[in-house]
Amino acid sequence: MRDRQKELLELLDKSGANLYALLTRLTLREDVAEELMQELFIKLNNTSRFDKVRNRYAYARKTAINLAFEWRRNRKLNRVGLDQISEPASNGSSPLNKLIRTEELDEILNAVAKLNKVPREAFVMRYIQQEPYDYIAEQLGKTPHHIRALCSRASNRLRHILEHNRSQSFVKETHNVINQ
Repeated sequence: MRDRQKELLELLDKSGANLYALLTRLTLREDVAEELMQELFIKLNNTSRFDKVRNRYAYARKTAINLAFEWRRNRKLNRVGLDQISEPASNGSSPLNKLIRTEELDEILNAVAKLNKVPREAFVMRYIQQEPYDYIAEQLGKTPHHIRALCSRASNRLRHILEHNRSQSFVKETHNVINQ
């Protein structure tokens, strides 16, 4: 077995569960996360950069984040159907509430996809993976203060994107009601 394949298997053993959990959170679908995990390791195996990277987990995480948001951009349907919700409906919350929550998460993640790469990665690490600022700073080669600022600006940008999307949606709904 080639050295790179051994290194990838070690990375999979050590960090595969974390990468899979991240992909599941970003796509909101386990089946897609499984496919993206395969794509991630194929991509890592085929890239010449992997041998030169000091922190292979950080590189794999960054690649996974990019794959997840690329999948979100390329999706034909932005709405999540009832058949795509993987959580059981019997834990006390109604199926309608779960669907609404899933759609809200989907809307937020679509907005996160519109952020630039570094702020997006910092935002994902902080608010989705719930990593401390010091760890994120170390992983991205920045200071904790810079990471706090990136996360704050990313949050403000997301609020702006979501407000814009909601106002556009309101205008479309109003237009549809008037034209009926």
